[in-house]
Amino acid sequence: MLGMPSDANHVNRLRTWRVRPTRTKSIADLMPGMQRQLRRTERQVGAFADAWNDCVPDGLRDQCRVETMRGGRARVTATSSAVAFQLDRALRSGLLRTLRAACTVAITKVDVRVGVVRTQAD
Repeated sequence: MLGMPSDANHVNRLRTWRVRPTRTKSIADLMPGMQRQLRRTERQVGAFADAWNDCVPDGLRDQCRVETMRGGRARVTATSSAVAFQLDRALRSGLLRTLRAACTVAITKVDVRVGVVRTQAD
């Protein structure tokens, strides 16, 4: 029984030596990773947006906006369901193939949604 307290003390000392303290992360530690992610996203969305502006007919392009590009899937917002339908028809009839040829990033799918499209003048 006399050996019990020293054994408990020994275990407690081992815990302090072997358990790594939790490390707090400062914002400075997170910034390089966030910057890399933002550059990658900017490169992907920017490449797709450039191809979009070059390939999509003016009448449709003015009524749509590129929202996101992630994992090869682009999301585009159209002003109305009629514009979304026209855009879907154009994508199925060769526009997607043209976009893939003009874009430096891989495009697997373009999702068209109806929503509010603000122009630069708004």
